[in-house]
Amino acid sequence: MAETPERGISVPVKHAVRPKKPSVGYSPKLVDAICARLAIGETWLAISKDDGMPSYQALYQWRKKRPGVEGKVEMARQMGVDALADELLDTARAVTTATVSTTKVHVDGLKWSTGRGSLLRHGARVATAVPKGAGEMHIRVRRFEKLVGEDGRAFLREILLEGEQ
Repeated sequence: MAETPERGISVPVKHAVRPKKPSVGYSPKLVDAICARLAIGETWLAISKDDGMPSYQALYQWRKKRPGVEGKVEMARQMGVDALADELLDTARAVTTATVSTTKVHVDGLKWSTGRGSLLRHGARVATAVPKGAGEMHIRVRRFEKLVGEDGRAFLREILLEGEQ
């Protein structure tokens, strides 16, 4: 209930209710159809809005519960990222002075999508595997003092910390 400031009375607040999408049952053919669309760069959100397609959450449930679905979806998403990368390159090549401002927005969106979709292959930072222990570096700082000997010649002597030899 919300209170109106003029009268101090409570008024019920109505929230927008989305209509529930009809349930669509699992089938391997449906998963293949979804993966085919993901592979050409369509988003799962757009696919899930179409009639005959499961809800947005259903695919995630299928990925958890059905063996093989996770692998198919991941492969399709990688193919979709490749399709977006191809579209990015085609769009960048087709830019003209008249279309440069709108193309920049389109290209930036495609760059973000491909970078986010596949950080290892298309992102700004490519991860490299470092063998265990190979990335370790040990640095020893040594201190010296300048001294003058009895003969008048200058020399350096290392200053050792307690316990060092």
